[in-house]
Amino acid sequence: MIERQNMCPALAKFGIDKLDDMLGGGLDRDTVNLVVGRNGVGKTILASQWAAEGVREGENVAYILTTMSENSCKSYLGNFSFMKDCYDKIDWIFLDIDVRDLLPLTKENFNRVFSSLFRGKLDDVDRLVFDSVTSVEKAFADPVLYRRALKFFSDLCYDSDVTALIVEEAPLYGEFGEAKALSECVIHLDILRVPNGYARAMRLIKKYRTGHPLDWIPYEITDDGIVLKEGRYVRVSYEFHYESG
Repeated sequence: MIERQNMCPALAKFGIDKLDDMLGGGLDRDTVNLVVGRNGVGKTILASQWAAEGVREGENVAYILTTMSENSCKSYLGNFSFMKDCYDKIDWIFLDIDVRDLLPLTKENFNRVFSSLFRGKLDDVDRLVFDSVTSVEKAFADPVLYRRALKFFSDLCYDSDVTALIVEEAPLYGEFGEAKALSECVIHLDILRVPNGYARAMRLIKKYRTGHPLDWIPYEITDDGIVLKEGRYVRVSYEFHYESG
C-alpha cells in the first residue's frame, strides 16, 4: 500500500458521469454508503467501478470480498475494461467470515480483528469496499449482533477518515436490511417488470446534503461495466413504463 495521498478529490466519484451527476458529484468523503439489490443486478460491478476510479485518482483502495475467491475475482472483475491498469493496485482482501473471531462482540475486539485485515494500516486507506455485509448477517444469524457489528464498522470508518461503500443483498420482498439506516447514501439496483419483459434500473433512495431524483434510471451491464441509459421508468399499475427525457 502506497503512502496515503495528502489531498483527495473533494468527492469520491464512480467515474460514471450520469450517476456522479445524480449524486451531486460523487459520494461525500469520510462517509459510509450502501449499494443494495438482489442477485444478478450488478452490485459488485458497480462497487468495483468505484474502487477502480479511486485508483485512477491516485488513492489507496481496499476491497473486502466475501463472496468470491481470488482466482474467480481476477478472471471476472479483472477482465472489465475499467479495471485495466487498476486491478493489481487494489488491496484485495478475500475474507471467510468466522464469527468466533469476533466474539465476544465488543468494540475493542471488533476493531482489533478488523484492523488486522489491513496490517494495522486502515488509516492509510482512502476508499474501502465491503462486499458483502450480508455474509456477516448470515454468519451471526442474530439481528442484534449484526446491527452492532455494522455500527462498529461504521464508527471505525469514521474514526479512520475512510470513505466506505458497503454492498448488501436485498430481500425479494419487504424492507432492506440494517445497513440502510447507517448509510449516508443508498443506491438501489433492481430488475423491473416492464411491458416487453424485464429491465435493470437503479434509483437513489437517499443522499445526504444533495437534492437527488427518485426516478428509476435504466442501465446496462457491458464489457465497460455499468452504463446508465437515457430516460427513466415510472410505475403504471403493476409494471414500469419507460419515459424519455
